[in-house]
Amino acid sequence: MSWLALYMKELRLTRTSFLINMMSLVVVGGLLFYLIERHSPFFVTLTVLLIVAHFFYMFFAMLSSLRQEWKQKTTVFWLNIPVRGWQLLSAKFAAAMTQLFISLVTTFLITYFLLKNSSEYFPDPMVSNFLIRQMEAYWWVLFLGIFIASLQSGVVATFIYMMAKSVRKFGWLLGIAISMVGSWLWVRFQDTAIYRGVTEWGVIMRETEFMESLEIFLTLEKTQRFIWE
Repeated sequence: MSWLALYMKELRLTRTSFLINMMSLVVVGGLLFYLIERHSPFFVTLTVLLIVAHFFYMFFAMLSSLRQEWKQKTTVFWLNIPVRGWQLLSAKFAAAMTQLFISLVTTFLITYFLLKNSSEYFPDPMVSNFLIRQMEAYWWVLFLGIFIASLQSGVVATFIYMMAKSVRKFGWLLGIAISMVGSWLWVRFQDTAIYRGVTEWGVIMRETEFMESLEIFLTLEKTQRFIWE
């Protein structure tokens, strides 16, 4: 069995749960649309929770997939499949990652649609216009941040679960302990000159710059409105 066949099998096995997730996103988006139209445009801020929730997507997706294998006792067939163990796990991981990407893209589209729709209901439309422009310019920063963080949580979930099954007694505690030590070492590595030289190409926008940009934008909007009036 090829790796692609394993990947497609995982997509089929998780299709139902994925469709439920996508339908839930659409329902929540519709509910927020109703609340924005009938009550307050500030309900659009709840979309932040939808985006941040994807941080845990890979964690629970991998736990659910691996738990299903052991629950149905299909792990005994792993030894009979002429495929390496890392290929089986990577196929599961890739399938969950694909679904994460689709779900996160859908969430961002819903957020953008609701933000555009709510702009006319804000007391000061200049604020909503500024937020829309900021999202159009920097959405990819938040997208990549959540996506990468979710992938890392998926790796942690896979490691802890496999440790729990490999080491019968207190394997899950050992897995958590190793993950915490690994996270600590990673944080320490982020303070090194090597890491900063590779990753820190410059700050996109500091907090003070954001506030200054907001003030300039609002001033220009008010000036344009005064001229047209």
